[in-house]
Amino acid sequence: MGYTGIDLSRLALSTAGKPMHRISIIIPAFNSQDYIAETIDSILEQSFNDFEVLIVDDGSTDKTADIIGGFDDPRIRYFYQDNSGRPSIPRNRAIREAQGDVIFIFDSDDLMLPNKLRDTLTALDSQPTAGMVFTGFACIDEAGEVINSDFLAPYETLQRLTKIKISDDAWLIESKTALQGLARSNYVGTSGVAIRRDVFDKVGLFDEDVRNADDFIMWQAIASQFDLIYLPAIYHQYRVRSGSISLRSIEERAPSIIKAIDKMKSFHQHDQTSLAILDGKIARYYHEMGYSYFKQYQLGKARQAFRSARRIKPNNDSLFYMLMSYLPAPAIQWLKKIKPQNR
Repeated sequence: MGYTGIDLSRLALSTAGKPMHRISIIIPAFNSQDYIAETIDSILEQSFNDFEVLIVDDGSTDKTADIIGGFDDPRIRYFYQDNSGRPSIPRNRAIREAQGDVIFIFDSDDLMLPNKLRDTLTALDSQPTAGMVFTGFACIDEAGEVINSDFLAPYETLQRLTKIKISDDAWLIESKTALQGLARSNYVGTSGVAIRRDVFDKVGLFDEDVRNADDFIMWQAIASQFDLIYLPAIYHQYRVRSGSISLRSIEERAPSIIKAIDKMKSFHQHDQTSLAILDGKIARYYHEMGYSYFKQYQLGKARQAFRSARRIKPNNDSLFYMLMSYLPAPAIQWLKKIKPQNR
């Protein structure tokens, strides 16, 4: 994408005498010693340099602070706070401290690729109705090897959305279209996002009431009021790590995910199709949680989860396992043994 319309000389002063930057890059960090230096280096190498980097350390106990302190660049601002256990809280603190017109969200172990800042601002400046930009991205493993060169390429929901071409490599997705798509799937990578500062004045900050999916809630809050811009080119590398939240058991993850999806419904109150999709997701998570409990013979918890699934979206599978959960565990074990013989 060609570089146009960005004033590189823009550098005002705040009332506190600190430099104001066009861009604020916000990074929540927790025990990030293994990757934070590489992440910062990838940002400092950007061709567009009117930015600040705000790193909010969410109670790290490793050498994260020492590594950040080793960078001699006045654009890097470091804040420490007690551990909150969720990324929304350090993100929100960084947004409150930020001085830039545009907020770039970034994770402490991802890598920013060349010209991301420049090209994102070019697209955003060209479309005053857009509140947020998101980009394509690749996936790397813990060693930095590429394991997926274009994560969003097979995303059917994203590819099918109606888009308006605004340049050779940038597309506008109108608010209603973007929001309907987000009800189906999260096609936005967190480190690919840039948001106008004044958008937060209208939609609020990241939801601190949920342990995860606060970013997915935010994308829908923005899409409910603003158009989105999509840059398909690859502008960051997302690091896939062991110990990811997605590797936790479903009964650990499901309650917070269900809570988040229920909050998302508030943005779709006039769209019955989207509401039905979201209810279907909630019912599925209840069913999966119930099935996990069922396999562990925690039958009371299983029954409660299956009942919740059926209350939202009746289906025969949840009914079958709910009825099965009334049997004693030895009877279920016996049925599992004889089931192959009856096939």
